[in-house]
Amino acid sequence: MTTIMDRIDEHTHVPAERLVEAPPFPSSIKIEITSRCNFACSYCASKRQLRPQGDIDKAFLQRILREAKSVGVREIGMFLLGESLLVKELPEYVRYAKEQAGIEYVFITTNGSLATPERATALVDAGLDSLKFSINAGSRGRYKEMHGVDAFDKVLANIKWLYDFRKARNLEKPRISVSSIGMGKGFDETDKLREMVKPFVDDFYLLPLYNQGGHVGHGGAGIVGNPGRLENMVPPTPCWTIFNSSRITWNGRLTACSFDHDTRFEIADLNKVSLVEAWHNPKFVDLRKRHLSGDKEALRTSLCAKCLGLV
Repeated sequence: MTTIMDRIDEHTHVPAERLVEAPPFPSSIKIEITSRCNFACSYCASKRQLRPQGDIDKAFLQRILREAKSVGVREIGMFLLGESLLVKELPEYVRYAKEQAGIEYVFITTNGSLATPERATALVDAGLDSLKFSINAGSRGRYKEMHGVDAFDKVLANIKWLYDFRKARNLEKPRISVSSIGMGKGFDETDKLREMVKPFVDDFYLLPLYNQGGHVGHGGAGIVGNPGRLENMVPPTPCWTIFNSSRITWNGRLTACSFDHDTRFEIADLNKVSLVEAWHNPKFVDLRKRHLSGDKEALRTSLCAKCLGLV
């Protein structure tokens, strides 16, 4: 069975034929259901609210899902920088993607605090293929400090409940996984966390301490760019995200970066142009050209300069 790590590596390790200025539209995209989040993690710039906050428009989402299917998209993640479970219509959106739009694989990443039995059951019944829990603190004490009383135990309880529920129903999906930050604060507790969740998840993997598009310094400990998962990182340039994946914000913008906290990376307004038109926008083509050149000066004057640690 294909693991979530396999899927990540498939996208981060870009085949040579896609490393061109105007590659075909990718088979995997992420759509931001909401930019809101109920956590304020120290390693994430979302808490600073540097861009407009809101939830996706239902009609726009349905249009994008249908259009995505028509251009060959097979995978859709219904999240980006916010906590999608804050949106009560999320199960409805998953069901539409699967049953109406015909998307093969729909996945979500959550901090887990709202993945209660009631909410998780609705997502399972809607046809969700994968649910990943992002748990980025290895001890109950640190999690409590970051997120509030008993947050760690509640998240673990939600994971265990979903595992037991899936087993009781004899279901193969959703696939359950956990990711955690594997560098910097909390690194020594990784093995402890892995052992805690191992009986209840299909996959566990680590992510580097990203600098979040240059927004979070981490005292110099951050990784530049977006090199994928920690155990199988790729070079920061050319960045895989601009060649092999696509991201759409809650208010309908195609963005070039997973960490577009301040709208800096917005490429085109999908309320006005198609997915393919946005993907081949001259602004996007120029950005890819700069990455392919390997020229530090070209990158230093690009949208990605801060993320790559060049300014």
